[in-house]
Amino acid sequence: MSLKKSISMAGIAIAGFAVSLPGVANASDNRVPVVYVVPMSGQMGTDIHPSIYDKVIEDALKVNPDVIVYQLKSADIDNNFYLAGNDDRREFGMAKIGEYRDLARALHQKLDARQVMWVEDSVGLGSLLALSWPEMYMSDGARLWGLARVSMMAAGWSDPDVASKMLNAWVGMGNGFLQLGGHPLEIGWAMMRPEYALSASFKGRKVTWTNDTAGQWVVDSNDERVANFSASLAEDMGLSEGTVENLDDLMFLLGYREYDEVESGKDMVKKYVEDWRRTFDRCKSWYADAQQKLGWASGDDAIRYLGAAKTDLEKILRACKQYPAVAARWQQDYGMSILQLELQIEGIKDQIGDMRRGNRGSGRRGGNSGRGGGGGRGL
Repeated sequence: MSLKKSISMAGIAIAGFAVSLPGVANASDNRVPVVYVVPMSGQMGTDIHPSIYDKVIEDALKVNPDVIVYQLKSADIDNNFYLAGNDDRREFGMAKIGEYRDLARALHQKLDARQVMWVEDSVGLGSLLALSWPEMYMSDGARLWGLARVSMMAAGWSDPDVASKMLNAWVGMGNGFLQLGGHPLEIGWAMMRPEYALSASFKGRKVTWTNDTAGQWVVDSNDERVANFSASLAEDMGLSEGTVENLDDLMFLLGYREYDEVESGKDMVKKYVEDWRRTFDRCKSWYADAQQKLGWASGDDAIRYLGAAKTDLEKILRACKQYPAVAARWQQDYGMSILQLELQIEGIKDQIGDMRRGNRGSGRRGGNSGRGGGGGRGL
């Protein structure tokens, strides 16, 4: 547990009198609330993956914090560490909406503490997670964009009836996240389908959203693009509870003058991301070596090179089984599933067996099949 964080009280005293803030612990109460920060930073489907958050849930249950803060930073375009200033399609969030839905549900259902979503930046499928919590804050300059990808998933169907059904199915799944967060579905329709407009009307503090331009405040009237929210717009419309600069700022808005931060969740997620990405880089090297050795597998040294290539592929297979994120990226970047890796390894074993039995001229090259079939992005 880190040193106690104290938040400046500048600006909450007026004419020498302390202002009472809702939710602030009583000054006579010596118990300092505990906050547990859960990073959700990087690529949806790999960096942000249920395998690590299952462990985070276990750790958070042991800590029993008063507040859990989900710190989301996942942008498919620029402004994120893993893109290095370029839009690398390999780093775009993966289309695993069912997986993300199960993750959001697990966090809601298994953790009892007050839960807050802090959006540092979200462009792409991460915005579904952002909208899965009713209490949401955003950083200055943060974006809540990119849900056009949901409707794009239904593209490519030649039959218009099938395309329409698929579109409604995908958008329905997307709106499930908004239902979990208690947000009006009109927002989801407009953020996922460009043909839907979005406006809002205000009566006191109550906001009524409609998928037209008849409201007092028109958010989106362009039928060629979806609705997106900046931090300032989201706050003005009541979608975001406020705009914050850092954790101290957020905790102050939540009503806490001071707090203790538990950093074990942050450490776990950071280590996980570093480990799987380092392992994936090793897999790429092993695969290049394996392909080279398969090319050398002829003559008297054929069995030796085939065996060495098989060893490299077995290392990749173990890495894919250890880290689902590695398996997902391997499928996406190399077009090979775990099953295809296993089949390629078995093919090499058969080839070695044939050679050892003296059938060197069999011509079978089951282990030298390259990518093992199929490229493109894995879903």
